[in-house]
Amino acid sequence: MAVKWGIRRQILYYIVGVVILAVLLATSYQLFFKKVPTCFDQVQNAAEAGVDCGGSCALLCPDVARAPTVLWARAFQSAPNTYTAAAYIQNNNVAVSAGAKGAHYSFQLLDSNNILIAEREGIIDIPPMQTVPIVEIGIDVGNRQVARTFFNFDPNLPLKWNKVDKDSVQALRISNTSAYQDGKLSTTVINDSFEDAKKVQVTAVLFDEQGVARAASKSTLSKVTRRASQTIVFTWPEVVPNITRAEVTILPSF
Repeated sequence: MAVKWGIRRQILYYIVGVVILAVLLATSYQLFFKKVPTCFDQVQNAAEAGVDCGGSCALLCPDVARAPTVLWARAFQSAPNTYTAAAYIQNNNVAVSAGAKGAHYSFQLLDSNNILIAEREGIIDIPPMQTVPIVEIGIDVGNRQVARTFFNFDPNLPLKWNKVDKDSVQALRISNTSAYQDGKLSTTVINDSFEDAKKVQVTAVLFDEQGVARAASKSTLSKVTRRASQTIVFTWPEVVPNITRAEVTILPSF
């Protein structure tokens, strides 16, 4: 016997209602009971190689991230009883465009008997670039002479290396660097982006003909306006002899 149209329509309504209810239940389950995998849920899931690291996550896993290398560390007398400490750090994760924010470090200045004279601590964001200069100025040593300088990252605060999107790195470059002369060195920082760059840190290191660092300095520009440039003049109180090369580096924000 044929089913009446009214009954068929009622059955259709029931089916539609059941489908809608099923969709609502499935959505509620996804929202309230089943967590969508993220890079911050403290669980290894999705395509992660470890807990919240590797795969699509920006954080490099500890067994993949490589510790930075200290290429050299030196201290230079910049004024009576005052030294500047400098170090060159090699970022060994630059191949995957990784950087580390909030890296805690320290310089230790020792005398010829390996007795600590002064220590200077600092924090730096290590950008995704091969060689990163770190400079600390105005270190008071009293009447003592510095014979050795050591640089270390705080072992109690392991570095966290994250892959950095190239578009998030400030588009800054160095141009028109003069030759070091009479205790001065000038250079121009150019901002090629369409956004102002704030708190731009620039370092300058002077080298002799043997490639040994002989002096260093740093300067922080409060702002470099978009599509514009700004000149920096580094000065030293005394002329440093036999300087054949100067390296000026921008430490971009990211």
